[in-house]
Amino acid sequence: MTVFRFFAVFAVSLSLVACVTTTDSRFTKKESPQKAEESYVALGLGYLNAGDLKLARIKLDRALELEPDSAPANAAMGLYWQRRDEPHMAEQFFKKSLDEDSDYTAAHYYYGRFLMTQKRSEEALEHLQIAAQDVEYNGRIQANEDLGLCYSQMKRRKDAYDAFGKAWKLNPDSTVATLNLAILYLDDKDFDQSNRWYQRFERTIAIHEVPQSSASLWVGIQLSRALKDKNREYSYAKLLKQNFSKSAEYKLYSGARRR
Repeated sequence: MTVFRFFAVFAVSLSLVACVTTTDSRFTKKESPQKAEESYVALGLGYLNAGDLKLARIKLDRALELEPDSAPANAAMGLYWQRRDEPHMAEQFFKKSLDEDSDYTAAHYYYGRFLMTQKRSEEALEHLQIAAQDVEYNGRIQANEDLGLCYSQMKRRKDAYDAFGKAWKLNPDSTVATLNLAILYLDDKDFDQSNRWYQRFERTIAIHEVPQSSASLWVGIQLSRALKDKNREYSYAKLLKQNFSKSAEYKLYSGARRR
């Protein structure tokens, strides 16, 4: 089992920015171009988070009209093109952002995540490390989570342990960290430690009323088998069949049962 397979399941919920209202506002003539540009970027990211790509593009275009060399505006436009599944355009804007301000941590993070989706782990690593180490960056938790996923993709297990552990210390509610630490320990056959992390994961999703995914249930099934807990395995398998009967994980489970 590899940890990176869970990236799509547990990382897509990451917000692009902190909660941003998508309520439009009128900018006064006295407002400076820089302030107006910042406001348009915030609005663009808010609309992007809300899934309204049309309005996001309008706001981000306006931001770039005001400040063509703005690192935040170019980085945000990179996210827009990534969401549009246009990797060439996305990369152009991420690079432009970093060319304008190589110290703009958010651009390093966005670009690092983008490079991971392109399976360019070695390149992604440099940018994710910068974001993960910036103590002032408000996306530092997610940066450490993705750094752990990147290390896992590269089979650098010790570094993956460290990155996920750091993410968990920064946020004990990190389901990405707890589930992937459970996976790492499971792969290393340290079943007691794996169980502890998986139980932390389960407590967190229960508190926040977040349902299990097919991927996390499959981890639970494999862990239960390792612990020889048939009742627990049956419980997870029942949920997997009820909720994810067409998933890849259920096919794995069914195939394993037939053998």
